[in-house]
Amino acid sequence: MGGRLWVVILAVVALPAIPAYSQAVGDLASVVVPLTAATPAAEVLPDAEAALLSLLNQARRLHRLPPLVMDSSLRHVARLHSRDMAAQGFVGHGSGGASFAHRLGTAVPGGTFVGENVTLARSIEQAHSAFVASTPHLRNILEPRFRRVGIGVAGAGDLGLFITQDFAE
Repeated sequence: MGGRLWVVILAVVALPAIPAYSQAVGDLASVVVPLTAATPAAEVLPDAEAALLSLLNQARRLHRLPPLVMDSSLRHVARLHSRDMAAQGFVGHGSGGASFAHRLGTAVPGGTFVGENVTLARSIEQAHSAFVASTPHLRNILEPRFRRVGIGVAGAGDLGLFITQDFAE
């Protein structure tokens, strides 16, 4: 690692979505870990997103669950969030004071059951291994009500991969 310090930050919440105009979800926006660096030039990595979808569906298959389908609206929201985390130098669910449920309100109707996993990792495999080793993250991956997912992976050079998985029924 050449003396560089890197940290994998994991956060997860799964709850019923609320209409986009409401902020009554609790204080999910405060689930944010600031980093000492940021990069405004993070690029979206579609091949990495596809690889992560494959790993998610392998985990679901092992538990006899149907595969998740990549949803373009959820993917758009996830990509924006991953790029925002890279540009602003944080890992978490909040963004500009808004919770993830608020962000997802633009992609799903109010009352939709949603969940989110976020992390910063060196590789897709490392991120997936961390998610499945964490009970709350694995719960999102294996939630039987979830049928759709949006995955956003933003490559940020030496910082690593900023990853958002947004799940919905």
